[in-house]
Amino acid sequence: MKLQTTRIMAAVANVWRQPRTLPIDTSAIANAGLQAWLAQLSDAETVKLERENRIVTQALFNDVFLVERFVDGWAYGYVASQRDDHHSQGYPGWIWAAQLSTVPLPIQTGPTVTIRRGFTPLLKADGRTLLRLSLGTELPVIGSKDHRYYTVQTPLGVAKVAKRATQFGFKTANLTRGATLVRLGETFLDLRYLWGGISAYGFDCSGFVYSLHRCVGIQLPRDAQDQIDKGVAVEQEAAQPGDLCFFAHDHGRGAVHHVALYAGDGWILHAPTPGKHVTYLQLATTYLQDELVAIKRNW
Repeated sequence: MKLQTTRIMAAVANVWRQPRTLPIDTSAIANAGLQAWLAQLSDAETVKLERENRIVTQALFNDVFLVERFVDGWAYGYVASQRDDHHSQGYPGWIWAAQLSTVPLPIQTGPTVTIRRGFTPLLKADGRTLLRLSLGTELPVIGSKDHRYYTVQTPLGVAKVAKRATQFGFKTANLTRGATLVRLGETFLDLRYLWGGISAYGFDCSGFVYSLHRCVGIQLPRDAQDQIDKGVAVEQEAAQPGDLCFFAHDHGRGAVHHVALYAGDGWILHAPTPGKHVTYLQLATTYLQDELVAIKRNW
């Protein structure tokens, strides 16, 4: 079946398990961002997101979404940048069709830039804000002469983005790539967990490490069950900041259910569970120590 190439023109688009939403989700299908939707979600309602599995992942502005079919205002397809061994086309799910651009972009052979700050405005030529872009958004550059801004090609037309937003907000000269992952991750301390999240609005555990690696140019699978198959195995005694710690049910003998970033000295940095927030945790003080099944290095 031939798939139609589209691009996300929402700041962040939720990818839904079914082509329907609850009344509380109405603001989640707006193009401007997820602030209004998240503001009305209680912690209990974020737990329900996981229990009901309403959201399977997210796609960021300008991500390619390969559409298989349109149904009643919805599009079923695949987030192309989130491929894994089970879905060669990308991560499957439903997106509200108004969040997609079907207008082909000019073929780009030049460089791309990645947003490496929590949020940054995408600007029109006159300086007005089009959208607030999330961490991890990737954009093709068509001009860089301005010392403050890149000119970028987007589904909303030619726009500009601050060069400083494509740089880390901290010095990296003396950091390994692994330590850079941890330093970037800790800028999201206390951010509320969001089931299916891969954006600065909120992360789930695998979305957290997926997004951090994306910002240093490393492409991971979307889910922990697939992420564990990537990278080089590391013994716990040799773990370094930026390595990934994987945890499995039944004392490490069951299915993988969680992933965290090793932060050094026995600490992990992770997005724990619905209702919780991004936090540090000393591994030896928690039940997770007994469920540790693998440590992998991708950097």
